[in-house]
Amino acid sequence: MIEFKVTDRVGEIVIKRASAGNAFTGEMVAALCEIMQRAARDADIVTLTGEGADFTIGRDRTGPPPASHFAAFSAISALNKAIAAYPGILVARVRGRAFGLGVGLILRSDIAIAADDARFGLDEVAHGIPPMFVMEELVDHVPAKRALDIVLSGREFGVEEALQMGLISRAVASPVLDRAVDDFVALVRGRDRSVVLACKRYLRAVRAMPRDAREAFALVEQTQFAASKR
Repeated sequence: MIEFKVTDRVGEIVIKRASAGNAFTGEMVAALCEIMQRAARDADIVTLTGEGADFTIGRDRTGPPPASHFAAFSAISALNKAIAAYPGILVARVRGRAFGLGVGLILRSDIAIAADDARFGLDEVAHGIPPMFVMEELVDHVPAKRALDIVLSGREFGVEEALQMGLISRAVASPVLDRAVDDFVALVRGRDRSVVLACKRYLRAVRAMPRDAREAFALVEQTQFAASKR
């Protein structure tokens, strides 16, 4: 239910469960984790999208509860780690609904381009589950009071609010979403690979540093990169 193909080190992941809003089963979580590990070896840029009308409505809640909650949550944690470890650029192509786990995937993507009619929401609390895996990343994007409003209310919101909070990179008219993502991928593909990957590495590292340590880190990293290009 998840397709992955690579051409010339550009990968495409498609969540293929359109009839169920691309809801994730436990098997799909494990499959996406494995795909991200493969992508780390095979692709410098990967797009992530859902087949049909929706990105994904999150985890499938129609089946029986998992035999082991720890195992189920460990699988999600492993997926998040695999996304974090991916050295290339992960681009989310977002249309329709992006709920629950879908919001988490978008937050963890490097770039997210959404159709202007996309809808977002965290519905876990309504199902009796605190969305801790999403909140883990949400706190780096949204002030605490706004984050708690989104989490506790479970309300849907659109691209304008998603842009304001930094959930997505940009919004485009729905009919041109595919072209916008493809153009972005082609643009990045045309850049110096070592520069692109260095930008991602640096941005991720510097986020975790105190403000007064960043200038020295930038000096060292910039010097080392310049020396490596001689």
